[in-house]
Amino acid sequence: MKIKCPHCDKMIEKTGSESKQKNPTDEELIEFDIFRDSWRGKKRGLLTEMDNFIRHKDWREILPMLNKLYLDYEDQRYIPHFQTFINQRKWEMFGTKPKMSKPYGEELDWRRQ
Repeated sequence: MKIKCPHCDKMIEKTGSESKQKNPTDEELIEFDIFRDSWRGKKRGLLTEMDNFIRHKDWREILPMLNKLYLDYEDQRYIPHFQTFINQRKWEMFGTKPKMSKPYGEELDWRRQ
């Protein structure tokens, strides 16, 4: 199976363990790659990380919500590798991004001065 890389537009031959698992569509690969690019600890390739993610039985339900996660680590010195994030199902400990009540921050109310 050949897949077009969203970054370099190369055609990548995908072989190996995907024959016994359901293959992701191109849209699912792109959505996973967007989340993978926003991760600070990425180390391995897209297809390798996607094969690791597919091992979870509920990966199709999790994939749409990954980009909506609010990933806020208190200690910026420790951000786990992307593989650790997937293997330990760390998305379960994060919530979705909070809605901002004041999108522009604290504004000056010139009428009250």
